[in-house]
Amino acid sequence: MRPAAAVPAFYAALVADYPESSEADEATDESSPWSAGLDVGDGYVLMPMQWGRAAEVAPRVIELAGQHGLVCFDPQVGVVHVPPALRASGALHLQSCVGLPVSDPDLETVERAVRRLSAENWFVILEDPSGRYVQVGNGARAGAAAGGYTVEFRDDSPERHYRRVLRDREQVVSVFADFMRDPATRPAGVAWEKLSL
Repeated sequence: MRPAAAVPAFYAALVADYPESSEADEATDESSPWSAGLDVGDGYVLMPMQWGRAAEVAPRVIELAGQHGLVCFDPQVGVVHVPPALRASGALHLQSCVGLPVSDPDLETVERAVRRLSAENWFVILEDPSGRYVQVGNGARAGAAAGGYTVEFRDDSPERHYRRVLRDREQVVSVFADFMRDPATRPAGVAWEKLSL
């Protein structure tokens, strides 16, 4: 199905789950997650969502878009959610403490996630389909001193699990960029310490 042809079907499925409020009901209808009417055009649907409903509604919107072969762009965080049929083979999966998971993220999205680490948004994980991953935790929750980052890399087995505490956020960004280039190779530039689990 061509994207422009898929949009009406996506819109129909979307409003079946989350109806738009009529103008007469808008002031009193609290069941709708939309803060204004949906804007439907040739090849797109713009959805102004109530902030308090985003955690509940956004995952379903992304799922429906994927079912119709459409990408979904979240302008709040600058992330494009790619449907499974359009993802690259071996696509990585990104998860932050705050926000929705992102499949097949680009380098900019990964770097932005790492740079947004804070006391409240304290971890980021990037994983490939085989179970290899690199993850970082910020501060005391991750076992690092204030301002520190506990970074771990795990190859495909517990025997190849490594860790390092870093102080430089840009070095952490570099570790994630290395993993994106080649998940099967331990990221360079870090004196990794093997973990015994």
